[in-house]
Amino acid sequence: METNVKQIKTTHKMATSKIGKLLFTMSIPAIFSMLIQALYNIVDSLYVSRITETNNELTALNYAFPIQMIVLAISLGIGVGTSSVISRCLGAKKQKKADDAAKTGLIITFFAYLITLGCSFFVPKLFMMIYHDSENIKHLSIQYLQIVMAFSIGSYFEVVISKILQGTGNMITPMISQLIGAITNIILDPIFIFQAGEGIGLPFGLGLGVRGAAIATVIAQCISGLFVTSIIIFKKQQVSFNYKQFKIEKIIIRDIFNVGLAVAIMNSINAITTIILNRILSSNGVTILGTYFKVQSFIFMPVFGLTQGAMPIMGYNYGAKEKERFLKTFQLSMLTSFIIMTIGLLIFQFGSEIITASFQLGDISNLAIRAFRIISLCFIPAAISIIISSMFQAIGHGYKSTLMSILRQAVILIPTALILKIITKNDDAIWWAYPISEMGCCLIFIFVTSYTIKHLFITKKEEIKAI
Repeated sequence: METNVKQIKTTHKMATSKIGKLLFTMSIPAIFSMLIQALYNIVDSLYVSRITETNNELTALNYAFPIQMIVLAISLGIGVGTSSVISRCLGAKKQKKADDAAKTGLIITFFAYLITLGCSFFVPKLFMMIYHDSENIKHLSIQYLQIVMAFSIGSYFEVVISKILQGTGNMITPMISQLIGAITNIILDPIFIFQAGEGIGLPFGLGLGVRGAAIATVIAQCISGLFVTSIIIFKKQQVSFNYKQFKIEKIIIRDIFNVGLAVAIMNSINAITTIILNRILSSNGVTILGTYFKVQSFIFMPVFGLTQGAMPIMGYNYGAKEKERFLKTFQLSMLTSFIIMTIGLLIFQFGSEIITASFQLGDISNLAIRAFRIISLCFIPAAISIIISSMFQAIGHGYKSTLMSILRQAVILIPTALILKIITKNDDAIWWAYPISEMGCCLIFIFVTSYTIKHLFITKKEEIKAI
């Protein structure tokens, strides 16, 4: 009975609340959560850059970062795919299927972790064989990756459960979970990384270096994972996690993967692109690109948080056949994303000196400043592309999100980067591939989006039956 009451309240909120207020209340916690998530990406690097003056440790983490992104991409794919099914089912008043989707998502998550655990024994060593850098840097990267992959169970369940809760309209619990993890990581990092008196001058420390950064990260992730797991065990939610008489259905797995695979591929392509670019960049270029990705997450993460608030609203109103509310959510999300990314562009254009100084990049600071200013020109078209992609995910058109990612980060970006590298023979030219690829993709998919929305509610009866 309690679950039904919560369902009625959430249904009323999704169906009748003013879109502006609804998007704001659902997005703000998610934006805050994503900003906290960005701390995971940057805290290790900030501390590690202070271990020695060689930048070897920071370069090692930057080499490892794409593999971390792939692991995160898998969990995001499962989580967003499950969340998308749940929100559409709730909008279409299909409670049992929403319940089954949540339970199926957790089962898929467990098997995904087991695969990652198995890969942790050999993937890091094989991965670092493609690079021709010092053995010390390779060894540090392998150390870091083996730990974060083998103990990624906390990250997997934290991400997926958070996305499931967001699909039901619960944005507060994921925010608290991220906050717990980030604070834990910030506290543990200097303790595990530095010896007493080193780094930030703590009177105690284990002095484990890069290995310590990995251990601190996975402990923080496990604590976050335990928190969200306890929430769904001990507190009733809008979807049921009771596995009594539960039976896995192929159609639900298909629906989760229909959207989730697109999300996983979208994020994995970014990682694969980074791996390829790291291969053609100099060691300094690798350090610069890795540092850029850590910092730019503070600009992109709020937009991703916005999409987490917007997707359940769009998915629900698509399922409920509310065209006007669907369109208003999409348009307001687009405007908000544009504003956030414009602010980010200004920060990178006029504040790159401050950013590079924080990472103690030394002799390559000027090169990094130039790179940041060039790459950040992609922010405005990216603002449009991200919202378009989330809209496709919300309505179950995950394949279109996949096509966008392939176009942006494989079809356009990599060839452009390679051509510019061959012509100029320096790293500076490669940075222009980012704004070129984002602009090209944006221009193409504006037309695809216009066509999709125009025909979306004409054929929605057939599509909603397939939910």
